[in-house]
Parts: sequence; C-alpha cells; structure tokens
Amino acid sequence: MRHSLIGSFIGLLILGCGSTDASSGAGGSGATGGSSAGVGGMAAGAAGSSSSTAGGGGVAGSVSGAGGNSAGSSGAGAAGSSGAGGASGAGGASVVGNCSPPADVFSPITDLAATGCVDPNDPTKPVARAVTYEVNSPLWSDSADKARAFVLPAGGKIHVRDCINHLATDCPGGVQDDGRWEFPVGTVMIKIFMFDSKLVETRLFMHLDADDWVGYSYEWDEKQTKATITTSDRAEVMFNTGTRTVDWHYPSQADCLTCHNSGAGFTLGPETAQMNRVVGGKNQLDAFTTLGLFDAPLVMPYKKALVTPYTGQAGAQTPGASKTALARSYLHANCGFCHRPDGAFSLFDLRNDTALKDTNVCSAAITKAAPTGATATVRMSPGHSMESAMWQRMNIASPDDGRMPQIASYAVDANAVNVVGSWIDALTDCNSTP
Repeated sequence: MRHSLIGSFIGLLILGCGSTDASSGAGGSGATGGSSAGVGGMAAGAAGSSSSTAGGGGVAGSVSGAGGNSAGSSGAGAAGSSGAGGASGAGGASVVGNCSPPADVFSPITDLAATGCVDPNDPTKPVARAVTYEVNSPLWSDSADKARAFVLPAGGKIHVRDCINHLATDCPGGVQDDGRWEFPVGTVMIKIFMFDSKLVETRLFMHLDADDWVGYSYEWDEKQTKATITTSDRAEVMFNTGTRTVDWHYPSQADCLTCHNSGAGFTLGPETAQMNRVVGGKNQLDAFTTLGLFDAPLVMPYKKALVTPYTGQAGAQTPGASKTALARSYLHANCGFCHRPDGAFSLFDLRNDTALKDTNVCSAAITKAAPTGATATVRMSPGHSMESAMWQRMNIASPDDGRMPQIASYAVDANAVNVVGSWIDALTDCNSTP
C-alpha cells in the first residue's frame, strides 16, 4: 500500500478492516445523502409520502444521483440533488453494489448482502460470477475451515510472473516469486471462515489502484441471516456453532495491511505452486485457462505444486512427501509472506524456493527479545527443535506473548508444530534435506 494510504487507515483507525455508516438512508426531514446514505453509502432516499412533488432522493455514495425507488402517495421517485428526502418519506430501496472497491474507502458498504459479492438469494455463498479456488497449503486460521473465491473486473486478466523462462521485468533482481499471480485493479478477493459449517466471518480484499488494496471484515450473526462490517479493533466474540462455542478474533485494519503487504504481492494464497491442484477431477490451472482468466498462456509444465503439510480441509497429507517438503510448504504459506525480501519482517526468508542455507534461519542468532520462558538463542538449531526459536514461538498461543505468527492467530497449530519439529529434529546441518 502507498504509505499515505496506510497512514490514513491506521491513523484514523478504520476498525476491524472497515468502518460503519452514520445513517440508514431513510427519506425524511434532513436525511443526508452522500457517502453516509444507506448501507455503505449505497441506498438512496425515497420520495415523500404526502408531498405533491417528488421528495429529493439522497445521493448514494457510489451511485451518483440515484433517487428513491418507491414513490410516495402523491410524489414519484426521482433523482435528488439536495440529498434530502421528502418531508415524511419512507426509506429508499437498497442499491446492491457490483462487487468492486468502494468510491470512498472510509465508507465501505456495511451489509455484506449489499456488496454484490455474495449470492443475493443466499449471502453465505459468493456471487455466481465469482471464481472459487482451493490451495495446497492453507494458511492456519485457528482451525477454521475456509472457502475462497475472487471476482475479476470486466475484461480483467490475471498476470502470472515467469521469472525463470523469460520476462525478467516480472522479478527485478533475479529469480524471485516465480509463479506469483498479479490481479488487475478492481479485483475482489473473498474468503469465508467457518466452524462446523457455520460461518463466522467473510473478508473482502479489494484492489483499489496500481499500488493499493484495502480489506474489510464482515461478522456473521449466529442465525446466519446477516453479516455486517466489524466495528471494533480486533473484536473478540464467542460464537456458538450449535455444537460448540468458538473463541474468534476479527482482524484490525493494521492486521490486514501487515499480512497483505506489497512485498508478498498483497494476495497471499494465489500462486501457481498453490493452485496447481486437482479440484473436481480437473487440474485447477487447466480449468482457469479454459475460463480465459490469464493474460498469457501459462508456461508448461506447471510449476511444481506445494505439498499439503498435514491432513485437514485441504485433503490428506501429500503421500511420500519428505519432512523437508512438508515443513517448508507450511512455512512458505504461513510465514513466507512476511519473512521474505521486502516483506514486513525481512531479516530472514522462509519462501519455499529459498535454499535452507540462504534463509538466514539455520543456526542464526535471534535478534529480538525472547518471550518469557523461551530459552532458544538461535532461530533454528538443526537437530534440536526445542532449542529453536522458530519452534518455541509456534508453541505460544497468544500473540501478546510472542507467538508466531504475531497477528491474526490465537491458537497453536499442533499439527504444524509436529511437522516443523520433526523436520528440525531430522536436520544434521544447514545443507541437509531429510
């Protein structure tokens, strides 16, 4: 993100990856139009019910000059210029967005159902034109299951970096991030979080312009009838799935921008190694090619797929995968978007394609204060997981106590601890690949 935009978001504390609107868009004496009208600035004021002329419709924040859609008893709905409703007008009809970034990032649509990013008949599902996808090595989200999709703007195409074969401008400075997907301006990424098939959160991550993305987080009610934008910083809820109560934390705006950083390319999951996967009997990359999603043919053969580190929603652990492949896949997906060149924490590099000896973790001294009770003096000690800061920090539950990752996770991933620990214990030096 541009520093000015990041500063604006964090400085003004747009909480929970979003903000709320001030008015409901109801027509009536002095009802204000503009970005505060209706749901996220998307609902216009209606005509007055007793006026002999049309009440002025509130100006919708993203639909310029939209008038009320329902007439009063004497007045017809009309496009308004004053932003005020009729003297006793009823609320205007809600205008559904087209699943695109808001005109005013500080006034996002507050009702998920009105964004245009979800099925109008079932807002728990992405809109029909969204492209759903799966990844090989999922990001840990405190054991939540996830569904993923994206919506491209009209005519928009995905560019896939090819740093090995040609197009050196894709990766200045050498072979870096081969296979990263770059989405066109106007793209909206959709991620849905659920427990026991019951939704707790839907996140929208929107590509504003050449340099900027913005994220908004929507909180589902327990009845699964409505999702509204979160209104507090790192809000914590106890969510009842019907079979258990889940302790869940919604991210803050700063959390969104820290993980989805420019060094990582903003989007974290979509890359060829992650998407090279069979879904519904067909390779996902082949399916996307058939849909015409790319700006150029993908280089064949496809980049080698990341293995699935352990059995979970992504499927069974990849059969026959080495300890190194399993651990490095997990670290790539869960740590490599920050711990990488130009990432938020670039002192070491945990991307899968970086040789272990070049990661600056193997036998490298720690440079930040150790958490209370932690004894490790090096980031990773070959053959000794319990003496490795990497492993110790993975075993801390709270980010306030030194957990890694230090944001957006409040529960230890026991499976990952075993996978990474087993790999470290099997290492003999910084060149070994057990």
